[in-house]
Amino acid sequence: MSALQAEGLTTGYGSVPVVSNVSMEARSGEVVVLVGPNGAGKSTFLKGLFGLLRHTTGRVVVDGRDVSGWPPHRIARCGMAYVPQVSNIFPTMSVVENLEIGGFASGGDVRQRIDEVLAIFPDLARSPRAKAGSLSGGQQNILGMARSLMLSPKVVLLDEPTAGLAPRYVGTVWEQVGRLSTAGTAVMVVEQNVELAMRHSDRVYVLVAGRVRLHGTPEEIRRHDLTALFLGGGATPSAEVGEQSMRSV
Repeated sequence: MSALQAEGLTTGYGSVPVVSNVSMEARSGEVVVLVGPNGAGKSTFLKGLFGLLRHTTGRVVVDGRDVSGWPPHRIARCGMAYVPQVSNIFPTMSVVENLEIGGFASGGDVRQRIDEVLAIFPDLARSPRAKAGSLSGGQQNILGMARSLMLSPKVVLLDEPTAGLAPRYVGTVWEQVGRLSTAGTAVMVVEQNVELAMRHSDRVYVLVAGRVRLHGTPEEIRRHDLTALFLGGGATPSAEVGEQSMRSV
């Protein structure tokens, strides 16, 4: 069973849909990436999944439970975490204090969970008392991921975790994304760098103008001319590729 299923989701801002009839899934222990041109609706889709934007059609299922229409705090308690591109840490607080806030909703003693999360992210474990604002951009993004794990989510949504980072930190962030999936979490990532996305993912969805145009494994997606597709040509809407992707998106 998929940890996350989105079926026919239409969402946007006000009465204007940005993504229309989009369906995706993410299974436990895999990394799924969303790629596409600027303005394709990738970040909007994540916000719709997490309840930050209302959807007018479709449903969202987390670990077998329909969370459609739920507010974000209830969705988080059900097993989904969301790490936005910006404002994903509390800069004046320490690494440990950020993690404590991430685990606040659990209502119990979070110290054991902090130790478990820090074991996944050794870079953070080396400086647990450091102020979050003093960390590098890459380390801050990693802290955002770590905080998302405090409630042991089934699904983690990451919105462009490598945006604006120096090249030497990009590989580190993707290494940590791999750690999330190795721990059994389903990870869905919005990524602008298509080659990076395909190098580090298990499956890829291509969004153009608010619709899924292709999905499949990285090897399958590479057979297509994504430049032409991003510019409006190429595959037809909702096209699927390869023997592994014959089901409807």
